[in-house]
Amino acid sequence: MKDTETKARKTLHQNEAAFFSSYYEGRHYNQVGWRLRLERELFSLLNQAGTQQLGRVLSLGCGDGQFELLLARYAEQVIGLDLSPEAIASANQTARRLGVENVSFHCMPLEDLEWSDTYDVIVCLAILHHVPPVDVPGLLESVSKHLIPGGLFYSQDPNRRGVLRSIGRIILGRNYDRFHSPDERELDPLELLGQLQSSGFETVHVGFIDLTLIPALFVLPNGPDWPMYLMLWADWIWCHSPLARWASGFFASARRGN
Repeated sequence: MKDTETKARKTLHQNEAAFFSSYYEGRHYNQVGWRLRLERELFSLLNQAGTQQLGRVLSLGCGDGQFELLLARYAEQVIGLDLSPEAIASANQTARRLGVENVSFHCMPLEDLEWSDTYDVIVCLAILHHVPPVDVPGLLESVSKHLIPGGLFYSQDPNRRGVLRSIGRIILGRNYDRFHSPDERELDPLELLGQLQSSGFETVHVGFIDLTLIPALFVLPNGPDWPMYLMLWADWIWCHSPLARWASGFFASARRGN
């Protein structure tokens, strides 16, 4: 059984790495929309932190490091991990080009992380929905144990109840899957809320952050760019309305007890 699980996990990693190698190499997404998305995530994270001095930050599933390089100006140190060697190579190259010295990137699957240190903030930006469901509770428990007292966890993932996702499946049919890696899925915000509470976090919050921007930056990879700004504001209005629970994406924040 263990050998079967190991083989399945290796296959999963290979499929994920292959998908994201093409993803980051081709950058098949709208650059303006991507920047707006990351800036929105940064604002959300800082808002949940309640400070612009974040201390030591660990980012799981950092991809090509664009978010972590934005985050660096607010942190003492940022460590980014990802299983894609192409993404990590790109992240380190960009950090050197920009002269950012308080960020380091490492190619490593989550299960190889030794958890030998503690952090002020741990970020899982669009990564939990790639983690096998059976592994999520254990990952969250490890995160909780390796935050300092009062430390912050922040994640962002697709919403299982998202109305545009249901519409997209109908309109795009089989083409819907070409925008997603083989293993990913949507998450239930309430289920994640419960998992965080069960993992030792004291203060837990779920909020909604995206409706149209993230889908659009993949659907319109070559522009035009101006709709991205309209979608950013449309998302804000939707996510601050009674319709928020049907948004496309949500964030979760949680603090370890003191």
